[in-house]
Amino acid sequence: MKMKDFKPAHFNWRSKGEVAIITLKGSERKNPITFDSYAELRDSFRKLASADDIKAIVFGSNDGNFCSGGDVRDIIGPLLDRDMKGLLEFTRMTGDLVQAMRACPQPIIAAVDGVCVGAGAMIALFCDIRLATPQARPHSCSRVWDLPVATWAPAQCCRVSLGTAAPQNCSSPAAL
Repeated sequence: MKMKDFKPAHFNWRSKGEVAIITLKGSERKNPITFDSYAELRDSFRKLASADDIKAIVFGSNDGNFCSGGDVRDIIGPLLDRDMKGLLEFTRMTGDLVQAMRACPQPIIAAVDGVCVGAGAMIALFCDIRLATPQARPHSCSRVWDLPVATWAPAQCCRVSLGTAAPQNCSSPAAL
């Protein structure tokens, strides 16, 4: 399968040689993730597993920020109105993205600049390699939302973590 000319609707994609570069849309709101971008990213990483023209993926920042987490209008607000079944569907979708990223045979590199919060921090965390500028501001919202992310994410993720500050520690989801 060829992915060089892939045209997603809900995130930015370009290829440079055999490297795919992904960034989220919505730089005016610091690139929040939406229900649609979650689903399309999940499906794209599944397709990348059989792509023979892409050898590496860079999940990068857009206009000085990586990702501000779940879009308040598109995810956070609607989640408050969902019943348990609806919350479970959302949880499965986010888990499916993580599984698709982890199953992707190409290395995924997070290039983090600026804001990297909540779901954005989780996306960076599940990349194979994380690189950060001095302006990167990673943070997990697990304490704010009382999410169980802190309990399962570190055990699933750490391969390589590189940055510009002190050596990184994978015992916390906020530590990229």
